[in-house]
Amino acid sequence: MSATPKRATAADTDPSTPPKRIFYGWWILLAAVGSSTLNSTFYMIGMGTFFLPIAESFNTSKTALSGAFSLARLESGLLGPVQGFLTDRLGSRTVMLAGITMMGAGFILISLAPSLLLFYVFFVLFIALGQSFGLGPPVTATVINWFVKYRARALALTLSGSAIGGLMVPILAWSIREYGWEKAAFVSGLIIWAVGYPIALTMRYRPEEHGYYPDGRAPEEIPGGGASALQEEPYFTPREALRTVAFWVMGIAFALRMLSSAGVPIHLIAYFEEDVGFSSAKAALFLGLIGTAGLGGRFVFGVLGDAMTKRYVLFGAIAIQAVSLPVLAMVDGTWMAVLFLLLFATGHAGGAPAMLASRGDYFGRRFYATIAGFMAILMLLGTVAGPLVAGILSDRLENGYQITWYLYGGLSGVSAVLLLLLRPPKPKVRRSL
Repeated sequence: MSATPKRATAADTDPSTPPKRIFYGWWILLAAVGSSTLNSTFYMIGMGTFFLPIAESFNTSKTALSGAFSLARLESGLLGPVQGFLTDRLGSRTVMLAGITMMGAGFILISLAPSLLLFYVFFVLFIALGQSFGLGPPVTATVINWFVKYRARALALTLSGSAIGGLMVPILAWSIREYGWEKAAFVSGLIIWAVGYPIALTMRYRPEEHGYYPDGRAPEEIPGGGASALQEEPYFTPREALRTVAFWVMGIAFALRMLSSAGVPIHLIAYFEEDVGFSSAKAALFLGLIGTAGLGGRFVFGVLGDAMTKRYVLFGAIAIQAVSLPVLAMVDGTWMAVLFLLLFATGHAGGAPAMLASRGDYFGRRFYATIAGFMAILMLLGTVAGPLVAGILSDRLENGYQITWYLYGGLSGVSAVLLLLLRPPKPKVRRSL
């Protein structure tokens, strides 16, 4: 991944001169898979392995600790427009380098935190913010810029790194049990730096700036020919996007989907250990297998997302995720847990690339990161409430987790229906990038 594309020259950008180099988008995609793996291992899935040990270390309730995760998502959502603007303005590489530096430092700092208050500060201001800038939206925005025709497949491949990361989660859980969560967190920070910096340095934000067309196609392979064909892509400024009904409906629907996507990974180990009676190792295994079990669904829905209308694909994936949650509430042994795992992993994994790709298809590439940042504010409804509601209900009600899963299943069903009925907005003017 050390290959570096030369700066665009007149020959590179001239539509009559097709690029003869290996398509750099493949390097982008490889780096994106690495980023997804790192993100899954230490944050999206892996942070769940730290949950109970940290709560016990600080002698605090699950509600109090869930507040840190919810506050982190609140921060990331509110800063989404800033992050998107910086990504569109400076490029993903610069933003990712800053984020990875913060995230690695955050893990080291929480390992030294003497109180819950300082844990909150380090987790929210360093880990969560660093993850968002370093391994989150800037990565998917870059992939969306480099792939158009095969966007859903490229995003499915990108997010498949979560399966690799999921396989690392039991190892992370083992290290926490053997050496303590503090030492595991410290080493995690070093790994994030060692792996994350090369990934960030590989990134290039817009293919046209480096003499490429999206998907690696030569001008003669693009209907209409060369750069003029790009005028057919949707083009929305952030202000124009905010004035469409599609933006608001899509944002609310994504928020409802995120309730379970954000809440389940954080609380799954606690639920399986305390309510179902699984051992900590078995519970960690199920958590880690979420990414792996969803790998097939991710690729199937990725292919379908490029072959048919994405709202149908989104409906199918989110409906499967919605069905999985009542199953989770009824888990009383291994086989029911396996059924939940297969359903949730398939729906969750399949919906993610279609969700990101549909936003690119609806609003275009030019201001994708900024528009996604504004939509992140709407999605706070789910990302903040997901971990927090589960923590509150599990602390205060005898069957709190079961009630949470039924609630999240119903709201995920609403999300699926909203996206099924959604239609793409029509831009006033079609302009080139």
